[in-house]
Order: sequence, then structure tokens, then C-alpha cells
Amino acid sequence: MGVIHWIFQRCSNAVIILFGLSLLAIVISNGGISQDLLNKMLATTWIKVSLLVVLLVAGVNSVLAGWQISGDYALKFGLNHKLLVGLITAVSVAYVAVGLYLLF
Repeated sequence: MGVIHWIFQRCSNAVIILFGLSLLAIVISNGGISQDLLNKMLATTWIKVSLLVVLLVAGVNSVLAGWQISGDYALKFGLNHKLLVGLITAVSVAYVAVGLYLLF
């Protein structure tokens, strides 16, 4: 399982970086960011689909990262591993939910 998690995290990081670079290219090619540019971008289907994918991938990535980090440090500091993973999952679900609300 660890190898699959590692591969997923690297691929999801690549997706997030590529999306960020594409947004940066759009902003630079339009001479900067403005409300009009944001409205035009959010009106296109590929931006909304890309944002949805990046949002979901980032949510799962953060849960995996939190699980790994809490697994490494929970015992060291006497913390409950399951409680930390639950908290991290709740925070990740919350920002995915808020992101979906803002997107649609």
C-alpha cells in the first residue's frame, strides 16, 4: 500500500503544479488578474473540471500526508493516531466541501 500512496502523492502533486502553471500562464498572457478574467475563466468548462479534479486530488493528498505524518509523530508525542487522522480528514473534507460550494 505504501508504494501506491507514494505514487498517488507524486502524481497528484504533478497535477496540482501543472494546473497552477496553466493558471499562471493565463494570467500572464492576459496582462494580469482582474475580476473580468476570473469570470471568463470560471465560465469555461475545462477550468471548472480542472478545478474540481485538483480540489479532490488535493483533499485526498492531504489526508494521506496527514496519515503518514501522524503515524510518524503520534507515538513520539503521546498523541492518539486515530484522533489525529480523524481531525485531518475532517479538515480536508471541510475545505473540499467549501471549494465545491464556491466552484458551483
